[in-house]
Amino acid sequence: QQHYQADDNLLLQLIKVWPSSELEPCIWACLHIGPYGLIARVLMVLGRKLAILLRSDVFETQGQIYRKQFKLSFGREATEDELIFIRADQGNPLLKLREVIRKNYDLIFFIDGQLGAGPASKGWVPVRLHRSELLLREGIAALSFWTKVPIRTAIMTIVDGQITLRLGEDVRYVNSKSDYQPALQYILDLVGKLAVEELIQWECLPTVFEHELLGQLERMPLQSFWLPFGIHGEGRL
Repeated sequence: QQHYQADDNLLLQLIKVWPSSELEPCIWACLHIGPYGLIARVLMVLGRKLAILLRSDVFETQGQIYRKQFKLSFGREATEDELIFIRADQGNPLLKLREVIRKNYDLIFFIDGQLGAGPASKGWVPVRLHRSELLLREGIAALSFWTKVPIRTAIMTIVDGQITLRLGEDVRYVNSKSDYQPALQYILDLVGKLAVEELIQWECLPTVFEHELLGQLERMPLQSFWLPFGIHGEGRL
């Protein structure tokens, strides 16, 4: 994402296509696809208060990147009334997130930060993508249920220097625990609509296909194989 951090052209493109009015606050379900680092920056520029969930192993480095983006936009350091960070793996992060949402912060939640495979267990929800069954943590759905704040999906890709922003057609309210799986599946359904040249911009894509290939290896023709190569400086599979 280093390439996109100071790209004002892409930022202006994104501001132009971003919805002019949104619910406040909102839980943004994001994925590591395309120039995803611009999502936080455009929300900052639009004057939204942001809370960002980070694992401890990237807490300092990622936090510095977000602070740098704020300073790049406004020429000053962010205050706690504008930008805060919450550790995902210490204490009870959902309680902290519920509190900041009540204070009208938007929450950025990268749901593919914990992408799993195998049988579902407590705290994990099964979803499907391109014939592969995956597991997502249920935290974002539980948070929406507890706070009555909706989930809005935001996915960006870039093709030929132009941004495509995909937002879920509607916000998803999680009214009961039975809504957890449909809410998370709705997010992955949006990923399933990406064209190949967009889908390969997903940093987690190897996890999806490795799991699918392992499950189907016995049924695959012997001559099938995957070959990595590059076109115009970009990776292809």
